[in-house]
Amino acid sequence: MLNRMYDIAVIGCPSFDRITRNSIESATRSLSGPAVTTTLTASKLGIENMVIIGSISNEFTAQLVTEFDNLGIPEYYTIDSAETGGFEIECNDNEEPIYTRVLGIPKSLGIRDIPEEFLSSKIIILSPLLQEIDAELVEWIVNSSDSLIMLDPQLRTADENRKLTIISELFVTSKTRSFIDYIIPNEHEAFLITGEVDPFLAAEIIVDSIADHCIITLDSQGCLLFDGEKFSIIPSQTIEVCDVDGAGPAFVAGSASGLLDNQLNPKCAALGTAVAGFKVLGRGTDFQLNLTQVQRRAEEIALDIETR
Repeated sequence: MLNRMYDIAVIGCPSFDRITRNSIESATRSLSGPAVTTTLTASKLGIENMVIIGSISNEFTAQLVTEFDNLGIPEYYTIDSAETGGFEIECNDNEEPIYTRVLGIPKSLGIRDIPEEFLSSKIIILSPLLQEIDAELVEWIVNSSDSLIMLDPQLRTADENRKLTIISELFVTSKTRSFIDYIIPNEHEAFLITGEVDPFLAAEIIVDSIADHCIITLDSQGCLLFDGEKFSIIPSQTIEVCDVDGAGPAFVAGSASGLLDNQLNPKCAALGTAVAGFKVLGRGTDFQLNLTQVQRRAEEIALDIETR
């Protein structure tokens, strides 16, 4: 029997952002990024046997180590990079953050950057910041590992002027023949990937071309799960939102936690929805997860799941 070294390995680069909140600029750059949020959320859910892998420059390595230690992120593996990923972000309460400038572009992650022992994890979560995970790396991971592979498809990239843009085609679609297990885009990302406004049609296209399962998060309308045979519609929650940034990566972590517990896919999506709901009550890396409350809310959400 294969000895699993980790329950979860998260692959994706950290971000150190300069944030202006309600017109007040922060004095220091703040740790952020989808991979960091996913890892931190999983840690708050009680998952200890876990590692995050990403590239970072020497300028921010000491700060990263200090912040990871303070946040209780158990293990990390860093790869040298000339730059550290980061953005200038304008945030106002109850509004989507506005990314105004790219401060740094992390080194792309290559096959030789990923130690083979991470490939024996139960779950590998691919959570890129600025397209540092390319199709070649995805294909190698899928073909070299029997781990369950989850992709959080961040579609941001930087142009030659370091302005943030959105890619028009997901690299996995056109450049790899390997299917991942789960892809979890939001509604806009699903549209950009497929060209379909209807999330039901988008989910079908994604499952036909990229992944065995597709979960499209729908903001205030919950999420949609398609497993190739049936749709599960997971309802939303009524919550007071403090900071919407990071809801998607928190959803991914919650769903992964359910998969580790061998829950059925709809219940994993309900758990992800519950976790994301608690994440947006906080701000950045400052949020709380009470496991009893999370589980109770997930069970309430699961009662109203609709299947088609």
